[in-house]
Amino acid sequence: MTSEGPLTLWTGWDLRRGATAGSDRAGAFGQTEDTATDRYELLAVAARGFRPPQFLTVLDLSEHLEGEIHELAAAGANDEVVRQVWSLAYRQVAATQPRQVAPFAIYLLGVNPPPDVTDAELVAFNDFYTEVHLPEVAERRHALRAVRFELVRELKAPYQGAPRFLATYEVDEAGASNRRHAGPPYSSGPDVWQRHTTPWRLWYRQLHADGA
Repeated sequence: MTSEGPLTLWTGWDLRRGATAGSDRAGAFGQTEDTATDRYELLAVAARGFRPPQFLTVLDLSEHLEGEIHELAAAGANDEVVRQVWSLAYRQVAATQPRQVAPFAIYLLGVNPPPDVTDAELVAFNDFYTEVHLPEVAERRHALRAVRFELVRELKAPYQGAPRFLATYEVDEAGASNRRHAGPPYSSGPDVWQRHTTPWRLWYRQLHADGA
C-alpha cells in the first residue's frame, strides 16, 4: 500500500446545449497535446437519482502547480463545445500500488462517512477503508490497482456537493465489460463503516492517458 500522493484536480464536463454528442466529440475531447491529463467518457451509472457529467478530466498536480489550482481549474471553461460542471481538488491518501499501465476504464465511487462521525470513529473508518475494503474490492474486481482520495477543496461544487472521499478502481477492458461483483460478501467492518453512504457509483472509460 503506497502513502499519501499529490493533489489531484477532478473536473466534470458536459456538452453545451446544441453541441453534437457521439464518438466524434469524444475523440476530439481525448486528442490533446496535454499528456499530463487523463480524460474519460461516461460509460455507466450504477446509482439512481444522480446525473454525472459526460466527460471527466483528472490532473495530478506537482507541488509547484498547487498554487495555481484556481487558474488550472478555470482552464477550458470557455470551450465552445463542452461546459464545466464541477471542479474539485482531492488529495491521494492511499493506493494499492503505483500505476504500471494506463487503465481502460475506472470504477469511481464517492463515499461519505456518517455526518455525526467523531474523530476516533473517523480513524477507524479510514483504517478499515484503506487496509481492508480497498484491497478487497480491487481483488474481487480484478482491478489493476485501487486508489483513495480525500476532498481538499470544492472549486466549483457539483449539485448536492462533493463526497468527502473518492475511490477509483482501475480496470482493463475485460473488467469494464463485466461490471458485476462476483464472490463472497465484503467484510462488514466497524459500525462507523456500516453507516457510510455512497452517492457516486460511476464507470468512465479512458480517452487519453499519460502513458504511465
